Amino acid sequence: MTTEATEDADTKDTTTTTMDLTSLGNSLENDILNNGTTTTNEKENNGSIIYSDDELDVMRKVKQRLIEEDGLSYVNPKFLAYTVIVSKSRLDDSLDKYRKFLKATSKSDMKIVESDEEMWNDPSVESFLHEKYCPCGVDNDGRQIMWINGGDNAITEELEKTSIRAGILYTMAIHSDNKSLREGITFVIDTSKQGSKPKIGNESRVQKINQSYPLRPQAIYLAGSSMATRIFINGLIKIASLFTKQKILSRIKFVTIEQAIDCVPKESAPTYVGGMAGHIEDVVQWTKDRLQVLPIPEL
Repeated sequence: MTTEATEDADTKDTTTTTMDLTSLGNSLENDILNNGTTTTNEKENNGSIIYSDDELDVMRKVKQRLIEEDGLSYVNPKFLAYTVIVSKSRLDDSLDKYRKFLKATSKSDMKIVESDEEMWNDPSVESFLHEKYCPCGVDNDGRQIMWINGGDNAITEELEKTSIRAGILYTMAIHSDNKSLREGITFVIDTSKQGSKPKIGNESRVQKINQSYPLRPQAIYLAGSSMATRIFINGLIKIASLFTKQKILSRIKFVTIEQAIDCVPKESAPTYVGGMAGHIEDVVQWTKDRLQVLPIPEL
């Protein structure tokens, strides 16, 4: 999942250059979790993921309805489990989020969430992960940090499927520990380079895909936005506040890159901003290792 927001204040089509704050707010959970602080030394020592009977029951029902009502030929069991749990095992919400994601990806001719093996077989997916994703450690509460840099180049139409595959794999990997899966993550979006990217015509489609991922961030930091972009997004927040609870919108913060770094432990911040990337040397290998410990539910 990458962010294709730009900072071109003169562009009329501003709806495709910033995140849809109403959709973003509605994608967050309604309840703010109050958790004790976890030291960074604890890292991922949060116990193995074990699906409850109730969770498995919802997963089975969602899978059945996707096959019977939507005609899906395949339902990725790990992505299904992830979607159900970040939806707090609410059947309708889980089904809605899975469908919303597929509706967005279908615009790029991705009708299903493929198997992990099929996604890794994409010859460009590993290089895409290296370019677009910044490995990080955990936040001050022991939850994983998803830090999106976006890279220097726009996502071409030829790479749209690759971007979806990489996004699915990395998102599942981020949530492959019990604490992050069940409590949420810290989400940082570095927009500082977005204004320099040339437009190629598929920005709106890519943006809708990025906004459709089932997520439960406990904090969202928009880092490096220009003043023009901040003013526009603040306007969206005011509109979104009519439909979304204020406590959810309050999780969205505008920060400088320096402030974003200060919001997380230095050892957890990505290396390109002077951090230690959670001591992760290879984002591809880390993603593969994390996915190995995300259990496949018995459906």
